[in-house]
Amino acid sequence: MVEKIRTAMLSNMFSGLAPQEKSKRYRKLWEQAAKYEVLTDFPLHLDIELAGICNLRCKHCFQNGLISSSLGLMDYGLFQKIIDEGARNGLCAVKLQVRGESFLHPKIFECIDYAKSSGIMDVQITTNCTLLDEERVQKILDSGLDGIILSVDEHHEENSRERLKRYKYSPVELSIKKFLQLRNKLGRSKPWVRLQSSIPQSDTESVRQKKNYIKSKFPEADIVVINRIQDFREDVPVYPDLHANYELLPCDYLMHRLAVFWDGEVAICCVDYNNRFKLGNIKDQKIQKLWLSEKMDKFRATHLAGNRRTMPICKNCHACTISLSDRNAVDNTPRHIEKVPRRTAAR
Repeated sequence: MVEKIRTAMLSNMFSGLAPQEKSKRYRKLWEQAAKYEVLTDFPLHLDIELAGICNLRCKHCFQNGLISSSLGLMDYGLFQKIIDEGARNGLCAVKLQVRGESFLHPKIFECIDYAKSSGIMDVQITTNCTLLDEERVQKILDSGLDGIILSVDEHHEENSRERLKRYKYSPVELSIKKFLQLRNKLGRSKPWVRLQSSIPQSDTESVRQKKNYIKSKFPEADIVVINRIQDFREDVPVYPDLHANYELLPCDYLMHRLAVFWDGEVAICCVDYNNRFKLGNIKDQKIQKLWLSEKMDKFRATHLAGNRRTMPICKNCHACTISLSDRNAVDNTPRHIEKVPRRTAAR
């Protein structure tokens, strides 16, 4: 175990607590783990890939020819195994997406129900929104899902841009609008809705304009996040100016979560989309054993010692970085590409 990091048995920390108190403790643990102050004996969060496959091949995505392994759909029994181990060990949150489009999975709503009925506090999903027809929208609202992250990216509409010029809302945007309106009509607070979009610019004004534009179109959304378009090739920096203009901090992914691909392979995060670090496979190993493994401990120690640049993939990643122009500024920078913040629990 990394020296000076306090360890905590996750399953014991929520016993007997009311839901609101459990949520508070979870968020507190998330903050402490992000600062490398505490390491729980099981991940606080798992990214579970229900579908490795995607129905799109966007230009700025690893699905566009960068993934070397075969892709498929997670077996429902394997999903249940993941949730069962997590529930026994105090798992707090799951996001049912890593590299693909999860609404391609035929049992996605059974998966949501199984996770919630097993006691997982926070169940989220990310989608490109292209499959959100009226039936799915209603099922989502009735599913018990806690949060949904909807992508509002122009490249999802590239193939039909000319046809869409005369419309105020593209098909994807119209699906999002209908989803938000129905949620409000039904008086639902869940799932919370985060809209996210990526732009090529890196200046504050461009981010502000894009954010205000999305808010004006979708005022019912709970959160709007604007990111910088990333280069997902493994051997190049995610931003052209990453090493010149950003400081790389110890990554909190190593303290918060793991990613489980559709075939049971476990990766340290979604950025390792070809699983170069090869932690193991949950078909023959426990998630907890992989989380507390010597390899993970070494990764944490490397980041904590300020040697992140020695690790392939990590050295070119944008997560947990801060622009040098913000280094001495008051810490009130908006959540956008000029400062990539530590992720907050549940969002």
